[in-house]
Amino acid sequence: MALGPLPGAHLAVLGALVLAGAGLSGFEARVDVPASLTSGGSAVLEGELERVERFDGALRLRLAVSRAGRAQEPPAEARFRASLSGRGEGLSLQPGQRVRVEARLVPDAPPSNPGERDFASSRRRQGVAFTGGFAPGRVLVLSPAPSWRLALEDVRGRLTTAVHDVAPSPDAAALFLTLAAGQRADLDAAWEDAFSRAGLAHVLSVSGLHVAALALMTLALLRRALVRLGGRWRTLEARRWAAPAAVPFVWAYVVFTGNQAPAVRSAVMATAVLLGLALWRRADGLNGLSLAALVLVAWTPSSVVDLSLRLSFLAVLGLVLLSPALREALPLALPDPSEPRRLKRWAGQARETVAQTLCASAATTLVGLPVVVAAFGRVSLAGLVSNIVALPLCGVLTGLAAGGAALFVVAPVVATPVLWAGAWASEFLLMLTRGFAAVPFAAVEVPELGAWLGGVYAVGLGCWALGSGRWRWLGLFVPAAVLGAVMLPVLTPEPALRITFLSVGQGDAVVLRSRGHHALVDAGGVPEGADTGERFVLPFLKAEGVSRLDLAVLSHPHPDHALGLVSTLAQVPTERLWLSAGSTEGPLSRRIVSAAKGALVEEVQVGQPAFVLGEATLEVLGPPVDRELMEGANDRSVVLRVRHGDVTVLLAGDVEADGEAALEEALGPVTVLKVPHHGSRTSSTASLLERTRPRHAVFCVGRRNRFGFPHPEVEARYRALGTECWRTDQDGAITLESDGQDVRLVSFLPRGDSTAVPVAGSGGRAHLER
Repeated sequence: MALGPLPGAHLAVLGALVLAGAGLSGFEARVDVPASLTSGGSAVLEGELERVERFDGALRLRLAVSRAGRAQEPPAEARFRASLSGRGEGLSLQPGQRVRVEARLVPDAPPSNPGERDFASSRRRQGVAFTGGFAPGRVLVLSPAPSWRLALEDVRGRLTTAVHDVAPSPDAAALFLTLAAGQRADLDAAWEDAFSRAGLAHVLSVSGLHVAALALMTLALLRRALVRLGGRWRTLEARRWAAPAAVPFVWAYVVFTGNQAPAVRSAVMATAVLLGLALWRRADGLNGLSLAALVLVAWTPSSVVDLSLRLSFLAVLGLVLLSPALREALPLALPDPSEPRRLKRWAGQARETVAQTLCASAATTLVGLPVVVAAFGRVSLAGLVSNIVALPLCGVLTGLAAGGAALFVVAPVVATPVLWAGAWASEFLLMLTRGFAAVPFAAVEVPELGAWLGGVYAVGLGCWALGSGRWRWLGLFVPAAVLGAVMLPVLTPEPALRITFLSVGQGDAVVLRSRGHHALVDAGGVPEGADTGERFVLPFLKAEGVSRLDLAVLSHPHPDHALGLVSTLAQVPTERLWLSAGSTEGPLSRRIVSAAKGALVEEVQVGQPAFVLGEATLEVLGPPVDRELMEGANDRSVVLRVRHGDVTVLLAGDVEADGEAALEEALGPVTVLKVPHHGSRTSSTASLLERTRPRHAVFCVGRRNRFGFPHPEVEARYRALGTECWRTDQDGAITLESDGQDVRLVSFLPRGDSTAVPVAGSGGRAHLER
C-alpha cells in the first residue's frame, strides 16, 4: 500500500477494490431455493439466526436458512437468507440460535414507487431471497446460541437497563445506546429523520468518529498508566508501547457494537495508525483507507454496497482530498503562531478551527451528495453550520459512549458516572438536533443524479480537489452544472392536478396534489408485516417534497387501508382527518386518530360539504345515510369523486354490490375509476360499469396476492367496455396528470404492451399511454 504521495494511485486502488468487491459479492450471494418455494408463500424454515432486532414491540429477524419446505412437505436442503418481521411480545430470541419458524415469504422485487429505496438489489448481494412475516407462536428453538453470544447479549441487556436508569429521557437513552452498543433500532424513526435534516446523520452510525475517539482515549490512558508505573518505563517512549496495546480494545468495541462495516473500516485505519506509532511511522490517510478497503473486500465483498460504509469512505476521501482544497480557496489568512498577544492568538486559532470545520463539513457533504440524494432524496444545508456547533459535543459524546461501554464491561459500578454524563450529553445533542432540523430550508430536496451524471459530478469534484490553475476552476464548474441540470425539472411548473396510486402490496394508498395542496387517501397495510407507511408512503412523500397534508382520509378501517396511515400521520402532520361515519370507535381508527395529533377529525357521509384541494374539488358520495342495513365495513367505505374541470376521478374504496347500488343515483361517466375492492367478484357490477363507463381503470393489488385479485372475469368486464386497465402489481405506482381537459397516466414500471412509450427524464422506469 506504500504508493507515495500520488492521490491518483490511491484512488485507482480504491476503485479497483470496489469493483472487485462488487464482482465477488455475486459469488457470495449464491442461493439455493427449493423449487416449491420460488414463488414465496407459506413455508417452514430451519436455520441460524444471524440478527435479532427489537423495536416498538416487534421483532425483525435475519435467518440463514439451511432447510425449507411447505408445511405439508418434508423440508429440503436450502441455502438462502430471509428477512422476517412479526410481533413477538415475550419471545426471547438471540443471534446464533438454530430455529424452526413458520413464515409467509415474499420474493424480493425491484422498487415500484418513486422515492422507494432499492433494498432488493443490496439484499440479493447478501443472499437474502425473501422478506416476509412470521408468527411468534410458531417459532421453535432447536439449539441455543453459543455461550459467547449469550454473554455478549447479557452485557448489552444490562447496559441498556443501566443507561435507562440514569438517562433524562427514553430518547436520550436510545441515542446513547445507539452509539455505545449499536442498538439503532431503539431510536425512534422521527429522530433519524431529524438528524438527517440537521445534517448530523453521521452521528448515528458507529463509524470513524466513534472508533477514533475510543482509540485516542485508550492510547492516552495506557500511555499515562505506563508513565505512572515509573522505573524503566520512564526511560522508554510510552506511546510506542501503548499504541499496539490499544488495538485489542478497538476491535472489542467493534465486535460489541455488531461488526458494522463502517466501524470495521475505521478499526482497520485506527489499527494502521496505532501500529505505525509503534514503528515510528507517520500515518497516511489514503494508505489507511486503501488498507481498510482491502480488508473489507476480503472479509465481506457485499459490504461495498452498504450505504453507511459508502458514505463513511466518501467522508474520509472528502476530508483527505477536498477539505484542504476548500480551505486553500477561503480568503482567510492562517493564524500567526508567533503572535505575542495571547487573546489575539487564541481568537485566530478559534477562527481557524471554525474555518476548518466548515471546510470539512462542506467536503463531506459535496463528496457524498450523489449517494445521499439517491438514498434520501435531499441534502442538508443545515449541516454546514450544525457540524460546527455540534462537533465538540459529538466528540465528547462519542468518547463517553465508547468509553462507557468499555468501562461497563470491566466495572459496571465505576461506569455509572460515565453513563450518566453520556446520557445527558445525548439529551443536549437531541436539543441541538431538534433546533437545526426545524430551521426553514434545513434540507433541500434534490432529484437523483443517476449513474452518468453522478460520474461527471465525481470527475469535476476530483479536478477541483487534485487539479491546479484553470483545471481547478473547470472542476468547480462541472459539479455546479450537474446540480443545475438535475434541479431544472424541479423548478418547472407542476400539472394542475396529479394523483398517484402507490404500489403498496395488497392495499390502497392514493396521493392527490394540486398547486401546493396535498391529500392522502389510505396508506396500505400488512398485519404483522412490513410497515407500508414507512416503506412506501413516507419515502414517496419525501421524494415529492410533501411535508404537510391538507387532508387525510381512511376509507374504512381494514388493515390493508389503515395500518400505513398510523406511521405516516405520526410523521407528516395533517390539518384534517376524514373517517367513515360510525367507524371512529374501532381499534384501528383510534390508532389513526391518535397518530394524527392536532388534526380536525370528522366523520363523513353523503352530504358532507365538498373539500377544495388547490384546483380540484373532492365530493363525498359514500357511505350513505342509511348504511346500517349494509352488512360489512367495505360497503360503508368513504367514496370520493374528484373533479378537475372536465376530468372526473372516482375513488371507490372497497364498496361491493350493495355499496355500489347506493351510489348509482349520484354517478355518471368518469375519466378514471379506482376499481372498488381490488377487482373482486363481489364488486364492479355491470350496473356500475354502465353508469361510469371509465376510460381508465386502476386496480390496486399486490403481486401474487392470496385472494387472486383482480379476478380475471372482472378485468375482462372492464376491457370489454374499451377501458384501459392499469395494475399496481404489474405497472408499479401509477400517476394521473390532469390539465382540467384531459389526462395522461404514467406507470413507474415499464408496461408490457405495445402502447407503452418512455417518458422523457424518467430514467427508463416510467411509461405512459400513447
